[in-house]
Amino acid sequence: MTSMFCITFIKGNSIRYLTRLCKASKNFNSVTQVAFMKTLVNKAHTPKPAPFPYWKKQCNDINMIFDLTSLRYDENSKLIIVEGPPAVGKNKLCEQIAKEFGLLYMPPPVFDEIYVNYDGFDLRSLNAQLKEEWHIIDLIHFLRDPGHQRTAQIQYNIFMMRIDQYMNALLHILATGQGVVLNRSIFTEAAYMHAMYNSGYLSKRAVNEFEMMRTNSFHLLLRPHLIVYLDATPETVLERIKKRGNEDEINSKVFTKKFLSDLSIATKEKCLYWLSPHSEILMYDWNKESNYMDIINDIEILNLEEEVKKKKFEDWVFKDTSEIIDLLQMYHTKNYMYCCLGEMTISEIALEMYISNDAVEAINNLLSKVDSEKYAHNCNPKRNKLPWIIKDKNFKMSMCRRTPRDFINCDLFKLPC
Repeated sequence: MTSMFCITFIKGNSIRYLTRLCKASKNFNSVTQVAFMKTLVNKAHTPKPAPFPYWKKQCNDINMIFDLTSLRYDENSKLIIVEGPPAVGKNKLCEQIAKEFGLLYMPPPVFDEIYVNYDGFDLRSLNAQLKEEWHIIDLIHFLRDPGHQRTAQIQYNIFMMRIDQYMNALLHILATGQGVVLNRSIFTEAAYMHAMYNSGYLSKRAVNEFEMMRTNSFHLLLRPHLIVYLDATPETVLERIKKRGNEDEINSKVFTKKFLSDLSIATKEKCLYWLSPHSEILMYDWNKESNYMDIINDIEILNLEEEVKKKKFEDWVFKDTSEIIDLLQMYHTKNYMYCCLGEMTISEIALEMYISNDAVEAINNLLSKVDSEKYAHNCNPKRNKLPWIIKDKNFKMSMCRRTPRDFINCDLFKLPC
């Protein structure tokens, strides 16, 4: 076994392709990457192959047969997640980490990505023509009425968006070599479900189904190299929610001291504890916002090196490049992941998590009359000058989001070296 930055000398490999990025290992018949992350001002410029154009071409054995996949990786090809309670300041820290280390920051997914198409049409505008129980709902509905019978549907959509984005993060790292920083991730959704269940917003049946989905899918995801957790008391969080000024959050019944306390305990004891053998975790008291550069300096001195026979970061240890290509294909198409998510291994389905067939039929009938919903992006003959037979060549990057924002701040042609 070798690491992401460590290719075993098997038949067909050549050391000429490896010496630019790697150093010899004394312990194994392999080469190993020096893996302390470096800020851009301290990072040496190393020429690399251009990123594999996953936004246009399918990741598979045929397209990547001569692709120099492993030569794109360096000490900053890492996945970092910033976790913490609401309004604590995760977004600003994510942006700072991305800026200092040259990473891609993927902002947290929002419901607009599910409901608004490329032409600006919003599915929620159909609500006036639908029965109330068929309305298309989002996070605002939960904040205003957390005990609503369809709260489980809202959480289901959040779960699906999170896992969809996480696959895109892994895809980007493996295909381009550029590291990624995320504002929360799929791994801590269990803490929100725990807090929601304790407050009576989710049924035990729904929690069991979410647990089933986690069990079916998490073993297919590479766990992060580093988690930065910004800790704050419920009292501090409530103050910052008021300071943020979102009236729906301020007036919501959701954000109570009990809910935020349950959320904090579940995040640490259920989620971070589970991740701790596999990922580095830095935890900071963020009741008084500290200097972001202190965290940057702490990251620089962490040893995030993937090694053979080392449990931490073992997800990022691969036997050869064909294993990397298999992962790229899985995260690119996402088909296998969604098949696993849908595999039922419990006796009772939580029907409240899903839209009824009657609602789906009613919504589809209304959409059939919307011009921008009849054609794929850039294929509407009324708006696009190209012949209708010429389809949009960009690869679909999401299975559940119509307009994902994961790559909005990424210049794929000017990735940092």
